[in-house]
Parts: sequence; structure tokens; C-alpha cells
Amino acid sequence: MRALKLLAWTAGGVVALVALLLAAVLLFVNPNDYKDRIEAGVQAATGRSLRLQGELKLSVFPWLALQVGEAQLGNPPGFGDEPFLKLASAKLRVKLLPLLLQRKLEVDRVEIDGLQLALKRNAAGEGNWVMGQSKEEAAKSGSSAPAGLELGGVEVKNSRISFEGLVADQLELHLGRVAPGTATPLRMALQLKPSADAAPMPLALQFALTMDAAAQRYQLAQLKLDASLPRAGKAALALRFESPLIDLDLARQTLAEASFDSTVAGARLTGRLSGKQLLDGAALQGGFELAELSPRNLLATLGLPAPNTRDATRLTRLAAKGSFSWAKGQAQAEGLALRLDDSELSGRLGFTPASGALSFDMAVDRIDLDRYQAPPSAAPAAAAAASATKHEPIELPVDFLKPLHAHGQFKVGEIRVAGLTLTELGAGIAIADGLARLAPLRASVYGGQYQGEVRIDTRPATPTLALDAQLAGIDVAALMKDFAKTQRLSGRGTVTAKLQAQGRHSDALVRSLSGSVVADLADGAVEGLDLWHALAQAQSLLKQRSLSAEASRGRTPFDSFHASAQLTDGVATTRDLLVASQRLRVSGEGTTHLVNQSLDWRIKAAVLKAPEGDTAGMSELERASIPVTITGPLADPKIRPDLAGLALGRVKEQIEQKKDVIREKVKDRLKGLLGR
Repeated sequence: MRALKLLAWTAGGVVALVALLLAAVLLFVNPNDYKDRIEAGVQAATGRSLRLQGELKLSVFPWLALQVGEAQLGNPPGFGDEPFLKLASAKLRVKLLPLLLQRKLEVDRVEIDGLQLALKRNAAGEGNWVMGQSKEEAAKSGSSAPAGLELGGVEVKNSRISFEGLVADQLELHLGRVAPGTATPLRMALQLKPSADAAPMPLALQFALTMDAAAQRYQLAQLKLDASLPRAGKAALALRFESPLIDLDLARQTLAEASFDSTVAGARLTGRLSGKQLLDGAALQGGFELAELSPRNLLATLGLPAPNTRDATRLTRLAAKGSFSWAKGQAQAEGLALRLDDSELSGRLGFTPASGALSFDMAVDRIDLDRYQAPPSAAPAAAAAASATKHEPIELPVDFLKPLHAHGQFKVGEIRVAGLTLTELGAGIAIADGLARLAPLRASVYGGQYQGEVRIDTRPATPTLALDAQLAGIDVAALMKDFAKTQRLSGRGTVTAKLQAQGRHSDALVRSLSGSVVADLADGAVEGLDLWHALAQAQSLLKQRSLSAEASRGRTPFDSFHASAQLTDGVATTRDLLVASQRLRVSGEGTTHLVNQSLDWRIKAAVLKAPEGDTAGMSELERASIPVTITGPLADPKIRPDLAGLALGRVKEQIEQKKDVIREKVKDRLKGLLGR
């Protein structure tokens, strides 16, 4: 017992002695007298200049406290004369006895005011924040470090940190108590400027950090990030990001699944993210969901113009969701489901950043692209009629296709584009090294089937387009009505085409279009042209009879229609036109100029059978080959039967047939005259 009392008295005496010594230091030592030594010591240790312009204050019990007034620390050689660090004041307090007796570092609240920190790199890429401590010094200092660290908190105000052009101004930082196993709250606010002349972006961040440095585990709870994106002359855009918990284990290299909720300009995106092997080829996976929004309203909020569409109800609904992953240098998005207005898109995407390769398998249920086109201009009627057949040139996406590497499948249940309606569209797409190939292309179109292939070669200075297509069993009337806005031709049949062209836009492609087209139709008509009626009227005029009382039916029906065309530089030449019906048989040849939209045809119409009650004398033309010219614009061609030429031709034929008889009669007459 006496030994314990003696030990207690001794310990008490030691503590009292230490207290008396510290009091003597406080009373008789002025830290301002040692400024020069402190500045010289820092210069020798770091190679940086230290200037202590403000007053130094020191207290030693029960807290070892230091208060520093205005001060600045210079840059290492090679980083210029601008100070690395400046501050208006700083306060630091450390509990003395735990540090002396237990080697435990208990720090009270650290207060820093007016900090200005200028971070930069030199030409060699070295940072001015590196203090240059050797490995031996680091090991030595590490071996003498306190066994534990507790920090009452940190408060930074009126501060500024810059890194080259990036500036964090008006920095306010509040850090709560730091101790092993406890959650440390953090709140930070600043004005972020990406460049010197940029408008500041207010930013606020808060979370609670639980850190186990020995186990390399870090948890961020109740993370919230708020920002306000400035815009010249417009209201700032609000941005928010939240996550209830982010659990990072660097020892196991894992990120536990973390959910997030973000909002930008009223658009809300939620999701989840987890990962493993974070330090050795990270593998991440997660999911996302974009809440339904109006693209038009979003663009208006962003201050961007919305596309002017023919249908004002378009671009009013958008929503999306899916899952994503990153592994072995490849990004994947699967289970994608995107809804735009009345259309739903689903499938998967894959992307490899190293090679720029894109893979996909996508499907759309239905979409009407024409409703997303710009509305027709409100031009006067005459101008509108003149431009009815003239369209704005369509650009080939050359600049988009050149660098693209993509392959995959695309399917559409129903699509309407350029007036055409296609169903069950399927396309294989392969794009690489400037060559794009869409094959096979298949679709149901107007009661028939389409199959073909499209190739776009962007490697030459002038891109080339090649098309192989076959339309089988199609309703030509419906096709022509929707695509060409005309009802000139009806029937059902097959059309094949093998075409190629050069150019960057549709006008140049039409001017250089070459190849071949073959059409075989049945049970149809050339609409808007009654060839029979034109022949009957011409026959009545030729015979000086009353015009035929039969009204024009406005169409020339046929049982079969065949024509092929060879195209060169946008001009289609046909030499085998053959149209047959019960009354007429038409054959001929001609050219169709696709650039100026004109016709120049010479055909021959043979009357096979005159109808009952024929008042125009068409029976007289049976088996005759009547020349007919068809010329003028495609929109309104002119048909001119040459019955006078037919009559003259018949006279010549009769003369040719009876020339021997005529010759004998002429001889007899001459003999009679000479014999008199």
C-alpha cells in the first residue's frame, strides 16, 4: 500500500513539475522572437520560402495551442514567384497530456480563415504540392507518429483554391469530429469557375464519412450534391445528386450496390451501381430509369429550340430504363426499354472505347417518321404547286459513317418514312473502315415483299451508293400514291432494280444515277391517261365525223405491263415497253429524265378490237400500228396520236402494194398516146 501511495505522489509531482515548466515557457518565451528561425528552418527543409507577417500566439496547458496570423508559403523552384499558399489566420489546439503519456493525438477544432491555395504543374508534369520528403524521412516520421488521432473538427472559411484554370472560390468547409469508428459529417459550399472569365457555379456538398483506414474501408452516408449551372441571360439550371450510402472496400476491391437519384433541369434519373476488382480492371454493373418527361419542355428549360414538326404532339413523351455493365474494357447496356411518344424501342447495345466498335440488337414496334418532319412552308398556291415535286436535298451521313465501326440487327414492326409504309422491316447492318452495308433488308410493303441490299462507300473523295432491290407482289397504286404522291399507275407485280450513284446528297445522286430497272405488272392501268379515248377523238377528226360521244374514263387499263430501263447519269432509257389489254396493244421506247422530271416517248398503239356501238370508226384502225408521242413533264404529260401520219402511211402502203398495177396502167396510157 505504501508503494502505491509513493507511486501516486511521485506521478503527481512529475505532473506538477511539467505544469510548472510549461507555465514558465508560456511566461518567459515569446514565439514571435523565433519567426526568423522558423522561416529559415522551413526554407532548409522544403526549399520554399515562408513568411510569417502576422502575430504568433502560443499556449501550452491543458491544450498545446498555436495561433498564426497572416502568412504565406512560396512555391518550389521552377513554379514562379506566386505564393503556393496564403492565409489570413489559423488556429490549432492539441491536448498535451494524452500526447505525452499515451502518444495519442487529440486535436481540437482547426480553424482556417482566408486560405488561398494555388495548385499548378510545371512543364515536366510535376505538381507544386509535392513536398519532396525522402523515403527514409517518411519512414522515420511514420515510426514516431502518434498511436491514434482524434480531431474535434475543421472549419475553413473565406478561402480560394485554384488549379490552373479551375477555381473554387468562396470556399466554406465544415468538418465534424474525426475519430475511429465514428461518422464524420462534412458540409462544403463554394463557387466553381471552370475558367477565369466563366460565370461562377454555386455548388454545395454534404455527407457523413465513416473511415477505417487500417481496413481501407470508407462509407459515405446521405450524400447530397446541389449545383446551379449559370446561363447568360437566362435562369440558372438546378442540378441535384443524392445517394443514401456509398460503401467502398479497397481491401476487397468492392463497391457495394449503391442507389442514386439525380435531377437536371427537371429531368429525373434514378439507378443503382455496384462494382468489384476496382483496382485490377474494374467490373461495374447497375441499372437506370429515366422518369417520363417532355423533350419539348426539357429543351425549352435548357434554352434550346425544339424541332418544328408537322405533328405538334410529337416529342412530348420520353421515358427509358435498362441495365448496364462495364468489364474488360467493354460497356454493355441490356434490357433497354425506351418510349418516345407512341413508339417503343427495346434491345441491347455494346461499345468498346479502345476500338470504337459498336454492337447492337434493337427493335421498334412502330414509328411514323413523317410526323417528325418539318411542316410544309405556307407558300402561295402557285409556288406550292411549282415546288410540289421538289424536295430539299437529303445528305448522306458521310461524316458520321466514316469513323464508325458497328454491326448488329435492327427490326421495326411498322415504319412510315417519305410517304412509304413498311411493316416487319428487318435489317442487318455492318459498318467498318468507311464502308456501310445494310443486308439483308427485308420488309412487307403494300401487300408484297421487299428484299435487297444497300451499300455506302465513304472512302472515295466522292461517296458512292449502290442499291439492289426487289419488290414482289406489290400494290403499285398504293405505293405510287404514298411515295410519289401520284396515281398514274396501278396494278400488282414485281419491280427489280440494280442501281449505283455518286455524291453526298440526293440531287447529286440522281444526276449520277446509273444501272437498270425492270417492272412487270398485271391487271392495272395507266391512270389519268385514256389512250383509247384520245385515239377515238383523233379518228373522228380525221374522218370529219362528230366527236365520239364516249366520255373519257381517265385511265388506260391493261392486262399486262412490262418495261425495263437502263439508267445513265439520271436518264432512264426504255426500249421494250409492252402494254397489253383486250382492246389495245402498246409497244414503244423513250427516255425519262429524272433530273428535270420530263418524258420523251414514242409508242405504237395497235387497236385489237373495237367495242360494240363504235361511233368513231375505231374498227377501221384494227391491226393498225398508230404512232403516239408522250412528252412533257412527268406531272402532266401530253399524248398526241399521229393519225394523219397513219393515213399517209397507209396510202404509201397501198401504193407500194399496187405499184405493179399502176405501172402497167401508166405504160398502157403512154402507148395509147404515142400510137395516135
